[in-house]
Amino acid sequence: MDFLLDEHITRVFERVLRERGHAVVQAKDEFGEQTTDSELLRWCGETETVLVTNNAKDFIELHEPIEHAGLLVVFDQRLPDSDPEGLARTVDVVLQQYGAGGLADEIVDLDHWYSWLQS
Repeated sequence: MDFLLDEHITRVFERVLRERGHAVVQAKDEFGEQTTDSELLRWCGETETVLVTNNAKDFIELHEPIEHAGLLVVFDQRLPDSDPEGLARTVDVVLQQYGAGGLADEIVDLDHWYSWLQS
């Protein structure tokens, strides 16, 4: 699966996703720091790339009017650093559950899935 990581998602989590076989791009590397959230989400739709963000407030508002390949939201700002392996496992489970293309135009709360998998 291809992922675009929003500017606030850490390099540690990026590395772990890559190690698990995913193609991962950091938004700030691909587009610089002046790209709007709507531009990122549109690009993800055009390239069938799932966006991972911890900027829930802005992206949740944008998700309905913009077609996209999926939006994985991390509400706990510390999670990508505190347990990148656990969060990456969570992403893999979400992908298994939704199947190929099943994330299109969906928002997934990764914190919810992470907590469920930890219990």
